[in-house]
Amino acid sequence: MKKKKGVDGKLDLAWSKLVKLKAGMKCEIPNCRKTTLNSHHIYSRSKKSTRWETMNGICLCVGHHTFSSKFSAHKTPLEFTDWLRAYKGSDYMELRTIKAHQTSKLHPFEKELLLQELNKEIKKLEDEI
Repeated sequence: MKKKKGVDGKLDLAWSKLVKLKAGMKCEIPNCRKTTLNSHHIYSRSKKSTRWETMNGICLCVGHHTFSSKFSAHKTPLEFTDWLRAYKGSDYMELRTIKAHQTSKLHPFEKELLLQELNKEIKKLEDEI
């Protein structure tokens, strides 16, 4: 995993790891067996209100994340969003939409607390494996 500087970078790495762990370290597209994984933000990471919320993430293989022109989050976004709505449910997606459009500004101490929470959840899931 690539090193990032500062608390934002540490939060990005923890968020990504936790999204993958919650998905059982597998691409969430049914019947996909590829093992090179990415954590995809459902709403862009530029949306500060959901950037480090694991509910705003989905674990995808690199093909389903960015490379496949047949079906991927970045190359076929409309088809991917339709699939995601069916997979996660309309209520789930509506809550993500509401949350993503809220204004959020975390203070440095709040980011540190969030990082501690994410790391605690990572440890718990890793201990279960």
